Amino acid sequence: MIAHVFKVGQAVRPGPSCRALPNDVFRVLRLLPATAGGMPLYCIKGEMEMIERVVEQNEIEAAPR
Repeated sequence: MIAHVFKVGQAVRPGPSCRALPNDVFRVLRLLPATAGGMPLYCIKGEMEMIERVVEQNEIEAAPR
């Protein structure tokens, strides 16, 4: 199983291979259990959005500060 890399409150953005998310900055709201394949999941929310999204760790990267 892979460990969570990102922390609650951290700013992240879609990774280069992720087409499912808008090109925006998101905040990690919660760490979720890993998928059956062992990939950690995160609940994230865009700073200008009202919806929360669930993404796999390989879909996001740290946003520049």
